[in-house]
Amino acid sequence: MLDPDSERTVGTLPDFDVLITADETWPAFERAVLHARSEIHASFRIFDLRTKLRSLDARAIGDDWFDLLAHVVGRGVKLRLVVSDFDPVVGTSLHELSWQTVRQGVALAEITEAPAGQITVRAALHSARAGALPWIALLPVALKLKSSRLRRLDEARLSRQAVRLNEGEAPQFRTATHHQKLAVIDGETLFIGGLDLNERRFDTTDHARPADQTWSDVQVLIRGGPEPLEAKEHLETFLAVTEGVKRPPKLRHIKRTLSAPRRLQFPFLSPRTVLREIEEAHLAAFRKARHLIHIETQFMRSGVIADALAEAASRNGDLRLVMILPALPEDAAFQTSHSLDVRYGMALQRDALHVIREGFGDRATIASPVRPVMAAREGLPVLSGSPIVYVHNKVLIRDDDYALIGSGNLNGRSLRWDTEAAVEITAPDRMGIVRRKILDHWWFDPLPPEMCDPETLQPLWAEKVARNGVRLPETRTGFLVPHDPDTLSATAQPLPGVTEDIV
Repeated sequence: MLDPDSERTVGTLPDFDVLITADETWPAFERAVLHARSEIHASFRIFDLRTKLRSLDARAIGDDWFDLLAHVVGRGVKLRLVVSDFDPVVGTSLHELSWQTVRQGVALAEITEAPAGQITVRAALHSARAGALPWIALLPVALKLKSSRLRRLDEARLSRQAVRLNEGEAPQFRTATHHQKLAVIDGETLFIGGLDLNERRFDTTDHARPADQTWSDVQVLIRGGPEPLEAKEHLETFLAVTEGVKRPPKLRHIKRTLSAPRRLQFPFLSPRTVLREIEEAHLAAFRKARHLIHIETQFMRSGVIADALAEAASRNGDLRLVMILPALPEDAAFQTSHSLDVRYGMALQRDALHVIREGFGDRATIASPVRPVMAAREGLPVLSGSPIVYVHNKVLIRDDDYALIGSGNLNGRSLRWDTEAAVEITAPDRMGIVRRKILDHWWFDPLPPEMCDPETLQPLWAEKVARNGVRLPETRTGFLVPHDPDTLSATAQPLPGVTEDIV
């Protein structure tokens, strides 16, 4: 957790840092925004201006992000924000959140009396949509869903939040979204990773919150150098690329997933993949790994990734794996959802983990974090007798010389369909920070050298994780316990013939 007397105050931001959870990320982000000179350019899946400020300096200005941005815009700083919009029928609640942000942007412009063009807040639907053939097949289900949603929403929500839901036209099926989370300030400072901005995403590094309020996440701060400039170029072009009217710029340090409508969409549900750099970066890292692959991900559903990991393990008998996953998908853990997409995703992850375990054997440690307390009751969000900690991290570390941190999960949707962005890290001094922050986060005490060394780390972690799984919570040495791939296996639903990219 950040020191309240130093890290939360105005000061010089480091040139590079890895920020764990919103408790570390948001004060640094607020500090950078507070001192913006000319421009803030950002794209998030969710960005709620009602989110409370956490740093002392920002709180001296106001209570929430609306107050912070009003202060900055009042100095003449330009704001360009894109939030992901969602199909109003299929993703009604997320669609409403997007349009809440748009309305917040309009109010921000009115209150600050900003001149035209200074504030741009846009909810952007991905241009890809289902072709006519799958659209016809899915239309009866969508019409029934639309009717159900319309009955539950009042006129105010239909006109102000769930916009377009009550229009007379037939539902569309938007098959991809803009899932990235990054901001560039003055073309010099980059925040990039997996963390959106709303109160649900807030958590502290000790995760001392109820299970359904935990949210482990990772964001990277970079000041100066080529990465902020590349990220800015991506932000300026990704909408045109996903509309199919522009080629993606060539970038070196920022890796992306980008898709666009197909030229002949008629028989296809899926979009046309334009770039799959995040997937390619993972595959290249697996091939070059010497001793250790460390992965933290919200979803491990990609058969391509699972097969590549197993192949790397077969090729190199010295290669070991540490993988950290949430105990359950968020929908299943906290909303007890048994929808078909959730069940299919669970089936994909079960199969992928089987392939990985077969490939690595005891050279793989697959773990999930839990709080170091006894659960009050037995239920779904419990593992090894303790409440789970929800993992939203998207991290790849290879040995001690390569890392990739961003918004993309290890599922087909993130690797082929949705708009995603990540940053590659290779400089030795930066890699030292990455490994120290990522590895230490999961343990209560600083790690000894042998538990950090890529050549000796995995068996030592495996032993401690296994012991944590059978110990009383108060005697554990860290958050991690063995991941249970059989949790809710009875509800996992394979869908033969359905692309894994859909979830």
